[in-house]
Amino acid sequence: MLFEHKVDMDITAGRTALVLVDIQNDFLTDGGKYYVMIEELMKSNNVNANLETLLQTAKDHGYPVFMSPHYFFPHDHKGKTRLGPMEDLALHGGVVARQSPLHTDDLPGGGADVPDRFRKYMEDVNTTIVSRHVTYAPTNDLAYMLRRRKIETVIMAGPVANLCLEDHMRNLLRDGFETVMVRDAVAAAANEEGAGYDAAMINWRFMANAVWNTDETVRRMIEAARTPATT
Repeated sequence: MLFEHKVDMDITAGRTALVLVDIQNDFLTDGGKYYVMIEELMKSNNVNANLETLLQTAKDHGYPVFMSPHYFFPHDHKGKTRLGPMEDLALHGGVVARQSPLHTDDLPGGGADVPDRFRKYMEDVNTTIVSRHVTYAPTNDLAYMLRRRKIETVIMAGPVANLCLEDHMRNLLRDGFETVMVRDAVAAAANEEGAGYDAAMINWRFMANAVWNTDETVRRMIEAARTPATT
């Protein structure tokens, strides 16, 4: 029997945030160390343009933005346990590598930095850059910072749909947040077993409160922002 059940999903402007993961050069910029694995989907889904549309809508209509970055530091190479294949490749391939957690001298323009086209959105006072996540999960202060803003619903997007983004989604669901996933503001790598993007879409359809495209998400964000708040 095919699973076809859906739930009604609305957003409330004062309780909703845009949560982005891995908005960094190595993932989003031509020539980035991870970008080479997701380039085809980045282009076919028009991911960068869709991410910018979501960000501009959030800024225009008062939605707070949160971004969870991924960094590797020299001490990460001192681990004794074996890593999974993708994390091992990323760590030893220099993806989002930084020289130190205590300074940012090497950050500007590097693979771990924010792409120039998104910088004005990331440096805005209504954007919160949380501490780094490790492996794929939000092992950081994301949920806490969302709670501080009394956020209940998160709209989520980012370039690593089936790994970092999905693990953030799973953790936020566990913490009681409603999740809306934006299907064309994401990408994913593939391996001999199949496409990571397909894996993400299948899981999100089962788990997320809603899976919308960018146009639908923007329409609903604008409608919610125009709806008077109720207590």
